[in-house]
Amino acid sequence: MYLEKWVERAPLTKLIYTSVKDLIKAFVGEKKSFNHPVMVLVEKEAQLHRIGFITKDDITDLGMTKEMVAVYLPFSYGFNGQLVIVPRANIKQIDASGTEMMKFIISGGVTEINIAHGNFQKQA
Repeated sequence: MYLEKWVERAPLTKLIYTSVKDLIKAFVGEKKSFNHPVMVLVEKEAQLHRIGFITKDDITDLGMTKEMVAVYLPFSYGFNGQLVIVPRANIKQIDASGTEMMKFIISGGVTEINIAHGNFQKQA
């Protein structure tokens, strides 16, 4: 594609374009990335949790310990979100499909979801 080759020549445009392209592939590509839904403990005292997806289980190449994982936290009513690095002890695996959980998050929690046992399971 001519336009794609032109976009990839400009450093900043290339960075933005390839990032958005990778994000779209994570949702609809052959190798979907959002297939490990988890509940993340954000604030222990208030028992505040957010739902997200483990995007990288081993981030030791970033200088982190094996106790840390990368989790993408999508926002409701859009496909944007934020990447957080959290201790493995602060996440619990959700026994539901990534697609179901993404629909639940994007809808602001109004979409019905099918969770196998109705439980959240602690991440090993």
